[in-house]
Amino acid sequence: MCGIAGVIGPDREQVGEAARRAADALRHRGPDDDAVELLPFGDGWLGLAHRRLAVLDLSPLGRQPMAHPPTGCRLVYNGEVYNFAALRRELERDGEHFRGGSDTEVLLAGLARYGPRFVTRLEGMFAFALYDPRGPSLTLARDPLGIKPLYLARTADGLVFASEVRAVLATGLVPHTLSQAGVAGLLAYGSVQQPLTLYERVRMLEPAACQTVRPDPDGVACDPPHVWWQTPRPDPAAAAADPVGTTRRLLGEAVRDHLQSDVPVGLFLSAGLDSSTLAGLAAAHRPAVRAFTVGFAGQLDQDEVAVAAETARRLALPHTPIVIPSADAEGAFAAWLAAADQPSMDGLNTFVVGRAVRREGIKVALSGLGADELFGGYSSFRDVPRLRAAWQAMRWLPPGVRAGLGAAATLFHPPSVRDKTAEVFRGSGGVPSLTLHRRRVLSDRQLHRLGLSATDLGLTADWLPASADPPPEHPELGWTVSAVESRYYQGHMLLRDADANGMAHGLEVRVPFLDRRLVEFVNRLPDAARFPRGRPAKWLLREAAADVLHADLLARPKTGFTLPLQSWMLGPLRPVCEEAVRAARASGLLDPTGVTAVWETFVSEAGRQPWAWTRALAVVVLGDYLRRAKAGRPPAIATAGAFA
Repeated sequence: MCGIAGVIGPDREQVGEAARRAADALRHRGPDDDAVELLPFGDGWLGLAHRRLAVLDLSPLGRQPMAHPPTGCRLVYNGEVYNFAALRRELERDGEHFRGGSDTEVLLAGLARYGPRFVTRLEGMFAFALYDPRGPSLTLARDPLGIKPLYLARTADGLVFASEVRAVLATGLVPHTLSQAGVAGLLAYGSVQQPLTLYERVRMLEPAACQTVRPDPDGVACDPPHVWWQTPRPDPAAAAADPVGTTRRLLGEAVRDHLQSDVPVGLFLSAGLDSSTLAGLAAAHRPAVRAFTVGFAGQLDQDEVAVAAETARRLALPHTPIVIPSADAEGAFAAWLAAADQPSMDGLNTFVVGRAVRREGIKVALSGLGADELFGGYSSFRDVPRLRAAWQAMRWLPPGVRAGLGAAATLFHPPSVRDKTAEVFRGSGGVPSLTLHRRRVLSDRQLHRLGLSATDLGLTADWLPASADPPPEHPELGWTVSAVESRYYQGHMLLRDADANGMAHGLEVRVPFLDRRLVEFVNRLPDAARFPRGRPAKWLLREAAADVLHADLLARPKTGFTLPLQSWMLGPLRPVCEEAVRAARASGLLDPTGVTAVWETFVSEAGRQPWAWTRALAVVVLGDYLRRAKAGRPPAIATAGAFA
């Protein structure tokens, strides 16, 4: 796990200095080592930069940029390839010779020998850049689920790429022009919707995309990205492959592989099913893996802590409860805002947990992220079918009439609920759109009041980039909900924020539930095997985990580490929030009256609207980011203070 960056341009000195600035901006991602290498690229130069978090092969033989002597290829790479040992054996039979023991060397050898198609052999999480002097060319790629990020920006005469937006901006070669379309996506869903970012000139390479860059008389020529993996569709024959037994086996193999490390590995442990399942499987492969339960004093559910501690005791895992003083709440929130690579409502949990675990000497931690999307843990798996049935019953009515009936049905609910219900029934009634509406933070009406128009910004009716390609609506409704939740909520928010907020402290967060082998098998199952009617949520996972967890834990409802953000925002964090709201009002990107309305609605109706704080938080994270940007203070990892 590391941070990577690169710069292509005509001037050798400028390229080298820009690449060094990018590497310095990624220091938090790789505190163990760093290097910059300059390479000829047509008539210009390529600067490759790397920050290292040493996890596999801690020796200098694991340093990057790494060279492949037979071909002269160079690689900078962020992530982990979990099947590297098997790939290494194959490559050795093909004549490759290895000096060290890292997965980086295996990845480089495979790419140098077989080209970009080698990416389809990888099991893991990754974003990489391969320089091949035989073209010359530069190949950029990301893993299938988009666990590891990679951002790109065209310059006047070249290209910049990096693991974080802050590093792209740090090169000094990319204008800091803000994207109102990126802002709209953030306010609609709580996070910027990729491939957009908060900056006009910076975009994210899509998951499972591979793109080749070549020299050109005008700078560089970029081939269209090639998407090399897609979520498999249901296959009735898959149900004959013992869904429970195969899920159990694949999940066990995923946890085993995700435990590969030359440094100690930790585990985020709550009282919930997902992390407890990982703990049970991890205990079978690495009994010394440390489990961590984190919370704020005075806000902890002691039963949660007790259940997590009991789970660790039964599994004979070392368990460390970490209690953060409540007085640190403001410091944690402020440090999280200051460290944001891009503003998002999500990630404070990971930021808090990541800091605590890293201070215990842990560089790698397993997370249960992805289980809800894969196994049906969200209420959307129950709500969307009901919404779909209601829409179908009214499909013969004009859209305005359907919207009016939806609003009337929620007459005694808060205005935001009525607005969103009306929008649901005014829409197309497609399962992807209904699922996206379930994830909306601000309604169309609220966004319009902020002065935003999806049409004017080139966005779809669902406030997504025009290039968005939602998963197709499949007769297996559960598959469709899962695919949409995975692509957007998981991909555009949870994964991106887990990476940024874990790496803010130099912590590698691994997600075994998103092992490609497991994801492919479960997605091929028909709904009857994956989400059987009349069974509890995440039935398939519960059955697969039955031999590693006690029955009382399997029966527990969905739980997890949560923060009391509403009470904080109305209490000790209110001055910070109101300053951010003022910055959003003064930004020129939004109608000030609409910004005021969002905040004042939260303050006046917080007790009656349990989720009003989410809408206010979306404005707060945006406003704080814009305030820092205007002051010339780009996002940076805090180095001092109570929560440094």
